[in-house]
Amino acid sequence: MYNKYVYLVIPNTDKHLIVGDKVKLGRFSSEKWIVCFGWYSWGGNRPVCGWYLTDEQDIKVVKPLQLNDLIDIYVIEGGNSH
Repeated sequence: MYNKYVYLVIPNTDKHLIVGDKVKLGRFSSEKWIVCFGWYSWGGNRPVCGWYLTDEQDIKVVKPLQLNDLIDIYVIEGGNSH
């Protein structure tokens, strides 16, 4: 279980993300991504701990959540007060 007080602030906004939020990125407009935090591996690299995205339709598709992704978010769906 994750700590409900752990969240990620989207730079230059009053918005934030928590685990389980669903987002859309401008350059992947047809996919929805689920926000996750924890250990993950991507591109055959060693596992790292941090923020990442999984494809809503196929959770095996993993993408690190990077600054350019945060800036590219245009939809946030979730249970927290964005």
